[in-house]
Amino acid sequence: MILDIHTHRLDPTEKESIQNVEIDRFAPQDGCFYSLGIHPWKVGEHWEDDFKKLQQYSHHPSVLAIGEAGLDRFVTDNINLQKTVFEQQISWCEEIGKPLIIHCVKCFNELIALKRQYRPHVPWIVHGFRNNPFIAERLLNEDFYLSIGERYQATVVEMIPDDRLLTETDESTQNIHSIIESLATIKRIPAEELIGQLHRNTQKVFFKA
Repeated sequence: MILDIHTHRLDPTEKESIQNVEIDRFAPQDGCFYSLGIHPWKVGEHWEDDFKKLQQYSHHPSVLAIGEAGLDRFVTDNINLQKTVFEQQISWCEEIGKPLIIHCVKCFNELIALKRQYRPHVPWIVHGFRNNPFIAERLLNEDFYLSIGERYQATVVEMIPDDRLLTETDESTQNIHSIIESLATIKRIPAEELIGQLHRNTQKVFFKA
């Protein structure tokens, strides 16, 4: 049962988490799941080589998603190249039928415009979402999934429909079950009920035939 859809831990919990690893460090282990992508911080002059490796490795059955990929306005010197590389990964997701895990900082207008342009069939997930309710509502209206980690706004958690919620640890040392318990308290439901819903969501997103 996957509960943690995005973690950078080197010792992820088998069957409960999707470990995000750099392409050059992909060494799949039995019983573990992975996501692979070109992070906007890592976009550089050799991105085409990285993309070829991504295309090669992402066919592996343990790779459940592409990402994290996206746009980051704080990296100002290559925003146009970021968009080019992101669009390549968008197209690749559609080709292989795997969901997209998105890193987005100060680029939500651009992200929404891309989703409207590409009209993807695969799910798009904004990971580590801790922005405000206005942006959350805009993304939910465009059928994004929102993944919540250790840091979040409680009002946003309350407004996310149960079937659009995912959870993660990212770089936190906090246990995923602790994060889920805190979210269940905000949603005023038992943690076991939320775990059941998260299981249904991850089955739909990552294992849909």
